[in-house]
Amino acid sequence: MKTKTLRKNKVNVITLGCSKNIYDSEVLMGQLKANNFEVEHESANHDSEIVIINTCGFIENAKQESIDTILHYAEAKKSGKLDKLYVTGCLSERYKPELEKDIPNVDAYFGTRDLPRLLKTLKADYKHELIGERLLTTPNHFAYFKISEGCDRPCSFCAIPLMRGKHVSIPIEDLKKQAKILVKNGVKELILIAQDLTYYGLDIYKKRNLAELLRKLSDVEGLDWIRLHYAFPSGFPMEVLDVMNEKTNICKYLDIPLQHISDKMLKSMKRGITKEKTISLVKEIRERVPGIAIRTTLITGYPGETENDVE
Repeated sequence: MKTKTLRKNKVNVITLGCSKNIYDSEVLMGQLKANNFEVEHESANHDSEIVIINTCGFIENAKQESIDTILHYAEAKKSGKLDKLYVTGCLSERYKPELEKDIPNVDAYFGTRDLPRLLKTLKADYKHELIGERLLTTPNHFAYFKISEGCDRPCSFCAIPLMRGKHVSIPIEDLKKQAKILVKNGVKELILIAQDLTYYGLDIYKKRNLAELLRKLSDVEGLDWIRLHYAFPSGFPMEVLDVMNEKTNICKYLDIPLQHISDKMLKSMKRGITKEKTISLVKEIRERVPGIAIRTTLITGYPGETENDVE
């Protein structure tokens, strides 16, 4: 029995996990709006007929948060507070059979590349012409900007290739069109994201083409800042640094996850780089781009790690 009046064709989208999930939710909401759905992001009104949860499955805490969120809305559905519950994203990509068995009150589970199928389930059309049309969940002066999907890296600690698939670059012209639309709608800063920015272009241009993409994006009138996240250290395309120096709207900022510095651990992690090469890379980046801000992430507690590795 319903406990309150639900608004027909109103969708509440819940996003868990990283900036790539935020981007995916924004694209989903843009598609729903174009299909005449009323859409809200993480609404507290509890009057939506449909709830879609975009899950994360990367680390244990994130998986648990996703499961807890699904259970919460499954219980809400049971008590009549919503009609339909759908789950998408990384967790349901990797654990769909287990989720279907353990939480059967969800109407359907979808993977990370199932947007057209999700829309079809909602009796909506996937509109290919909506390049760059998203409902931003960030403050309107900046937007996450995904340039590729998936990853071909073999890092032993990471399940992203299982959840996101192989690396697929988005063509430069499509990305430039997206950037222009975002800028027209008030965006001043693009934060470039991918599983690995430095791999960009290898699949469609047969070379690492991040530098060329940056040149094209930096020419978009009205775009004040471009910031790089998730740049892999192994095989880093040094010409990116030249573009950073040439173009005033490309931030002298780099998010480059090193993960470790011990040769033994880097080998165990299958990072494709050594301590010596890592130190040399960071040194050269600082020399070629004076004043650059470098952000990183490191892993400790990895199996086989010793006190000496930590030191």
